[in-house]
Amino acid sequence: MKKTVLLLLLSFTINSFAQPANDTCANAEVITVTTTSSTNITFDTTTAVSNNEIGCSGTTTTDYVDIWYEFTMPVNGNIYIDGSISWNNFQLLDACNGTELFCINGSGLFYNLTAGTTYKLRVYRNTSNAASAYQDFNIRAYDLSTNDTCTTAMPISISTAAALTVDFELGGAQITNEINCANTFTNDYVSAWYEFTMPVNGNVYVDASIAWNRFQLFDMCNGTELSCFNNSGIFSSLTAGTTYKLKLYRYHNYATSTYNNFTIQAFDQATNDDCANAEILTVSTATSITVPFELRTATSNNEIGCSGSTADYSDIWYEFTMPVNGNIYIDGSISWNNFQLLDTCNGNALFCLSNDGYFYALTAGTTYKLRVFRQNSQIASTYREFSIQAFNQTVNDDCANAEVVTVTDTSATNVDFELRGAQTNNEESCSGSTTADYMDLWYEFTMPVNGNILIDGSISWNNFQILDACNGNEVLCTSNTGIAYSLTAGNTYKIRVYRANGSAANTYNNFTIQAFSQIINEDCANTETITLTTGTAVNTDFELVGAQSNNEIGCSGDTPANYHDAWYEFTMPVQGNVYVNGFLNWNKFQLFDTCNGNELFCFSSSGYFNGLNGGTTYKLRVYRTNVYAPAAFKRFTMQVISTLSTENNSFLNDNLILSNTNNSSILITSRNSKLVKKISIYTILGKKVVDKTPNQSVFEIRTPNIKSGSILFIKAQLENNEIITEKFLYEQK
Repeated sequence: MKKTVLLLLLSFTINSFAQPANDTCANAEVITVTTTSSTNITFDTTTAVSNNEIGCSGTTTTDYVDIWYEFTMPVNGNIYIDGSISWNNFQLLDACNGTELFCINGSGLFYNLTAGTTYKLRVYRNTSNAASAYQDFNIRAYDLSTNDTCTTAMPISISTAAALTVDFELGGAQITNEINCANTFTNDYVSAWYEFTMPVNGNVYVDASIAWNRFQLFDMCNGTELSCFNNSGIFSSLTAGTTYKLKLYRYHNYATSTYNNFTIQAFDQATNDDCANAEILTVSTATSITVPFELRTATSNNEIGCSGSTADYSDIWYEFTMPVNGNIYIDGSISWNNFQLLDTCNGNALFCLSNDGYFYALTAGTTYKLRVFRQNSQIASTYREFSIQAFNQTVNDDCANAEVVTVTDTSATNVDFELRGAQTNNEESCSGSTTADYMDLWYEFTMPVNGNILIDGSISWNNFQILDACNGNEVLCTSNTGIAYSLTAGNTYKIRVYRANGSAANTYNNFTIQAFSQIINEDCANTETITLTTGTAVNTDFELVGAQSNNEIGCSGDTPANYHDAWYEFTMPVQGNVYVNGFLNWNKFQLFDTCNGNELFCFSSSGYFNGLNGGTTYKLRVYRTNVYAPAAFKRFTMQVISTLSTENNSFLNDNLILSNTNNSSILITSRNSKLVKKISIYTILGKKVVDKTPNQSVFEIRTPNIKSGSILFIKAQLENNEIITEKFLYEQK
């Protein structure tokens, strides 16, 4: 037994620490290298023998572990090795104990190798990294490039019709230590050369998508460098019929990186490339005109942009004669489109902006010069058009010239406006706010009644300020929608309609305004009486916009908020309950035993006042938060249910009983056996989901596609043509 254990231990020790078979050059492992794809080689130097030896030729000795491979070169060309990490080192020799041809760490090229020749590859690491990660490498062969010198440049045919895509492979190029753009410094590069004959007088745009692709244009081999850039750019002012040399190059360590193609296209020289040859635009107030442009046709210049600093820009020029006294709105859709307005060529710069904006206070009959420009890095980007339109200077641009609006308490008055003809001012929004750039218009109205004003601008970028006079007291300041309170009949008020400059051209260019008389029953002391009788639903319409806003409690214990409310009272005709239907949850109801008395019930939308005493008068507060004061469903119904009557769990109406069933339907029963001629069911958003003509007094309506828990609105026409409505909570059983 002891002998067996000893043998197992010896076997385990030998297997665990056996050195690699290819630990010496003489035992190099043969690997196959191809040009079609990389071959991945895994290795393990953990148990390799450590030797004190030289790394790359000429270095000092140190402790290394190494393993050996050999391969036969399939083509004349280069080998690219990727070892992923700096502690992986690679040495290429022509034979064991032969000449070192190349030595690299991490990754790199062995270039100008000969087809059919067998080479020895040493893979080694410092002994301290013998067991470290990344124990593999990729190896691939590349055919020797045929166009890696100017004299062997590959001809390409370029045109103005479409971009030409050129694929390239720099893995087979020779490494040369040479100067890069504009004679700045030398480095090791790989390159490919092309030549093209310019089809027109103009520019060539080259796009290679990534920064490690670099381009140099020459007039001839060993000639003058005309232009140099990386990624993408323009070669400007080239001559039709002339042949140019194009060098594509990369730092040698990017030789086999991705993005191995570029596009190239010629562009005719723009005719409006300078102010003297500006293209004429016809600008009007009737509609905007859209102007397409192509800046790859323009000459690049190092000049001033809007910021006042210089950069490389390409620009084209337009001119227009202003049809009216007023403003120009220009929309370039994107920040890289820039626009500069001058009074004349080489004249005064009146305005400069990017994306979109306004040229203000221009004079009818005057001709202006418009420069459209981009930085060269954005020259080929999308959004190559702009729109331009003139706007008459607005008459009501200040309070002194406010336009008169007729306001009534019978209906809303609609007011259309156009802010693009207004001037921009750096001013306050609401009183006491921080100043900003706004465009505004002014209106005035005379209050027809004592009460409130509701103004509705539909969207948040429409802002409104109401004052009691020009430079007077602020009565209201709001965006979108708001209510001005306690205005006096016969008094004239000023309305400022304004937007931030960036929103001046947005939609929703109108607002509505309506007066509301101050309601009489806005406090408990002035309640309106509702008369209730048993078995009959009583409808009450209300209007809360004419009420005052108070910061107060809703239901007992709630946090105070701003509410509008109206007060009612009713005397209970019998001992029993009252069902209240307010249709939507922004209608809120609170019941008291007396003014400033005890809260008996409080709820939103619908509910019951239970156990009320016959002959007792109760106070009812109907209220909403301010924001919902103008909202729809300004009514509620009340119905007395005697405690002597049979109760059920249905939603009750004076004529219908609505009940959920257990088969995805609603059971509808006419309480007085009247036939239901027509019935429609709507969702809370007003969408009709059922439309039937049952002509029955008891029937079911299938509702399989309605979600349980939905609030539905029922509208029914009875045989006597009475129309009744009810809200119903649909629940699948």
